[in-house]
Amino acid sequence: MQQQSGRAMLIVGIMLSVFSIAFVSIGLATALPTVMTDFGADHLYPWAFTTMVSGMLLSTIVAGRVADVRGPGLPMFAGFTMFIIGMLLGWLAPNVWFVLAARIVQGLGAGALNLTLSVIVAHAFPPDQRPKIMALVSFCWLLPAFVGPPFAAWLTSFDWRWVFVAMLPLVIVSLVLTLPGLRRVQATFEPDADGVAPAPTVPTAAVTIAPALILLAGQQLGVWSVLSAVAGVLLLAWGLRHILAPAALGVGPGIPSVVLTRAIQAGSFFAGETILLVTLQNLRGLSPFDVGLALTVGSVGWSFGSWLQAQAWVRMGRDTFITVGAALSAVGVAVLVAFAWFAWIPLWVGLLGWIISGVGMGLTMPSSAVAVMSLSTQFEQGRNQSSMQVAESVGNSVMTAIAGGLYTALLLAQPQKLSFTVALGAILVGSLVAVAVSRRIGPIGQAQPVRT
Repeated sequence: MQQQSGRAMLIVGIMLSVFSIAFVSIGLATALPTVMTDFGADHLYPWAFTTMVSGMLLSTIVAGRVADVRGPGLPMFAGFTMFIIGMLLGWLAPNVWFVLAARIVQGLGAGALNLTLSVIVAHAFPPDQRPKIMALVSFCWLLPAFVGPPFAAWLTSFDWRWVFVAMLPLVIVSLVLTLPGLRRVQATFEPDADGVAPAPTVPTAAVTIAPALILLAGQQLGVWSVLSAVAGVLLLAWGLRHILAPAALGVGPGIPSVVLTRAIQAGSFFAGETILLVTLQNLRGLSPFDVGLALTVGSVGWSFGSWLQAQAWVRMGRDTFITVGAALSAVGVAVLVAFAWFAWIPLWVGLLGWIISGVGMGLTMPSSAVAVMSLSTQFEQGRNQSSMQVAESVGNSVMTAIAGGLYTALLLAQPQKLSFTVALGAILVGSLVAVAVSRRIGPIGQAQPVRT
């Protein structure tokens, strides 16, 4: 009975932790255009996203290795500590540089927490209960997508600083509820007898720094911009070869193309979200609340796509789901390009485009996970799934860096809409590349539906 009670508290703690991370991430996306404008730093707007994602990428790689060697206790405590420090830094930020520092620290904390929460589920719950727990975790990511943007917009109307710390009490409660279950897991933890390879330090640093170098190229530094972009691309290509599983490398059929499609499509989607928010507020003059609606409607499309791919009556293989999803995301981004350039296109058309992109993501994300499961042996599941998550994080940061660099470089150009449209146009190119790569996956049978 006591064990059941302890597991119940652990489940609640995990759910609150995930909800808090998701709310802060999604809510701050709504507030960031206002934050950067208040500091007169519109040209640094893309950095607020790249820094967060780069921090998450770094801590995901490192925390995974630490959790395998020493158990989830240390990375969990480190994750909570850094996430809380990041919230406080943002709340007290006297200038934009403190905001960017807060985003890095938040990313480090969020990446460590996301990784170790999954490790705790694997250690604390039997196999037959894990799918239910992960379904609850998915719900805790989905709910803030609906309630987070309007609530964050409401807080922003008073003071955007409150968006950083609104979830602070909940994070502290999450830590308290998670501690007993974490102690039990840590007490029974036994590392792999064969040992775990340490995190590849230099390649990890290279992959983490590369997106920042690509984004830096958009700061109009002359010849240094070119050198920065080239260095970023080279570091990225070299680092990924040492971080990703061999089965996930390249553009061949099967796992490599699944991983690459997901990385480019997800990266294009989240980069599109970054530019869409600033387009709505700075180009179309909408309020933070209206801007927040863009995130909500995108979540509606994502939810519908996730539901649709889980229906047995939709007779498509996972490779087809992925291709259709990538194509829908590309169509949605194409609508956004037109929306940014033609002022006569009404708001509802732009939001419809974002819903279509969301449907594409809802089809692709779970289908790509199932595709990798289907194509991996039982001894490859962990590393191949991890490689896909790392590749997705890299895709998010790189596509955001490319789009953000173009947006920043053209920010003072005329007409004003040029910077927004060119950035979205680059994202459209990425979306089309994802469609092309998905065609190389090859047939993956009629896989069972996956519930998300």
